[in-house]
Amino acid sequence: MDYRRFLREDVGALEEYQPVKPLDVLAEEIGMPVGQLVKLDANENLYGAPAAVYDAIAKADLHIYPDPGQNHLREAIAGYVGHGVTPEQVVGGTGADDLIDLIFRLTMPEKVAVVTPAFGMYSFLAKINRVQPIEVPRLPGTFDLDIDALRDAVDDGARIVFLTSPNNPTGNALLIEQARAVCEMDALVIIDEAYIEFGGESAAPLLAEFSNLVILRTFSKWAGIAGLRVGYALCDPGFAKLMMAIKQPYNVNVAADVAARAAIEHRAEIFETVRALIAERGRMVRLLEGLGWLKALPSASNFVLFRVEGRSAKAVVKGLRQQGVLVRYYPRPDLADYIRISAGRPEDTDRLVAALRQVALR
Repeated sequence: MDYRRFLREDVGALEEYQPVKPLDVLAEEIGMPVGQLVKLDANENLYGAPAAVYDAIAKADLHIYPDPGQNHLREAIAGYVGHGVTPEQVVGGTGADDLIDLIFRLTMPEKVAVVTPAFGMYSFLAKINRVQPIEVPRLPGTFDLDIDALRDAVDDGARIVFLTSPNNPTGNALLIEQARAVCEMDALVIIDEAYIEFGGESAAPLLAEFSNLVILRTFSKWAGIAGLRVGYALCDPGFAKLMMAIKQPYNVNVAADVAARAAIEHRAEIFETVRALIAERGRMVRLLEGLGWLKALPSASNFVLFRVEGRSAKAVVKGLRQQGVLVRYYPRPDLADYIRISAGRPEDTDRLVAALRQVALR
């Protein structure tokens, strides 16, 4: 019996998501030791987590199933977020991806609006769940939010709106007045604040006013534990209760749970590295614009989108990769002339600049 008889009819139209590869795989592909690679392609905190986080994992009871109710984790997150958020408004997940998928399965809309360019998982998971994503392009040049176009998409039947603040990959943040305007639309509004620790104004104060608002956040970017995959949603208590009811029972594993709580407890130490990354972001912009052919877009995040002038952005990325420096290129028309570079440590920036100078000589 041929297995293909049992596949969904649209399986051939599904596109595979292209995630960033791990260092060991990249090292083999490039032919260079892991220690010589400069990883500026995934917006991780290259300083890593403090020793206290590793100690918490080492002491965890890994042979026991995690708490399906996430009680201690939800309480810790609520205290960290503030703005009057209660544990009943928090849902933990295996990264924000898990929560996006959970929202799709809970709502099952026919159409969703995705403000682009954006994090690719919104459209990817929409299609996996047989939902039609409607792209709402940001304004050309500035990549500012086009409120009128977004409202048109909602009027056209989009029941969920996905937008990110600060936005990935453009780096610009959503103004609180813009967030309010979107929340007033007839749609479930998902604001992804994965990078909020690096800049921008959180929409969390609007949670008390709009029950149709869901905020997504993660520990992957600021806390240095991207490998553990811990994210969370902030939303109306009733919506959170429904998400908790249909999620996988143990969707946040024990190591991730204790690491996230330890990160919150020791956030003062971690935020020293956050401030260092913000400072290095500024230094990177100054050095790269000094080369004369890279133009930075304003960024409130831990990365910068640069316009490549006078040469191929794709070729620049290839040239950097050959030297062991990894940055991000997006093969889509609105980003064809841009590259996204994560802020790293000073030594990472120095390697980046040296590699770019070599690229310029070719």
